[in-house]
Amino acid sequence: MARDYYEILGIPRNASEDEIKKAYRNLARQFHPDLHPDKRKEMEAKFKEINEAYHVLSNPKKRSDYDLTGKVGFETGTGAPGYAPGGVNFEEFGFGFGGFEDIFSDLFGRGARRRAAQRGADIEYSIELDFMRAVKGADVRVSLQRMSGPEVLTVKVPAGIRTGSRVRVTGKGEEGLAGGPPGDLYIITSVRPHPYFRREDNDIYVDVPITLKEALLGAEIEVPTIDGPSRIKIPSGTQGGQKLRVKGKGVQGPRGERGDEYVVVKIAVPKKIDDKSRKLIEEFEEQNPYEPRKGLW
Repeated sequence: MARDYYEILGIPRNASEDEIKKAYRNLARQFHPDLHPDKRKEMEAKFKEINEAYHVLSNPKKRSDYDLTGKVGFETGTGAPGYAPGGVNFEEFGFGFGGFEDIFSDLFGRGARRRAAQRGADIEYSIELDFMRAVKGADVRVSLQRMSGPEVLTVKVPAGIRTGSRVRVTGKGEEGLAGGPPGDLYIITSVRPHPYFRREDNDIYVDVPITLKEALLGAEIEVPTIDGPSRIKIPSGTQGGQKLRVKGKGVQGPRGERGDEYVVVKIAVPKKIDDKSRKLIEEFEEQNPYEPRKGLW
């Protein structure tokens, strides 16, 4: 099957001349054989393909013919002018290729035979984590599509990560040029909300309903935490909205310290009561009069 020159350069079919040249320049920087002496044969084949696509698409007439027929004036596989069997011949790059001399001057410097080492580009990779995996830490599988090829990594995301955090993985970005060091990989996290836990800094908040009896007389109840169920004491006379602290049950901070959990009390009352219960409540209020709204306005 014939190769698609637009796909090779990674450009749309309506790309402008400047966009074609820019795409070629970027790919030439990445795949030039002289910059990859350890993988020269592989890079020569790739560079030859890139050069062939640029040779056709940078020439208005050849591009027009290619758009109409999908073919060019030389057979696919024989290579564009400027190549010799068994390797890349750069001697003709300045003749008849319109723009190659300028491009390679940019790549290597005018008159220079070698290019200085250049650090590879950084890569950003976004992931979405469940709330519990974010607060506890997790191993995350990352599938990268680098210029040099795909790679699957397992990245350890530390405990306490939050939305917008960046986890740096040193040396896992794009390969460097001319022997330069590779770039870094940055994992950018997004955390899904939890059904009932809320996070504020390193503290956890959770709403817990209690009965009227538990609020009045006090009780010991079980509450959820990020470490599992825990029992706490409800003091007698607890008010709705009151926060009860559970020390050390929050999220781990960057230095290993942990926040706290706050149980937010919600007093739940029955929606229906019988006549006997109503009478008892009225008697209770008569014996224990109080004005909850006094002094509020």
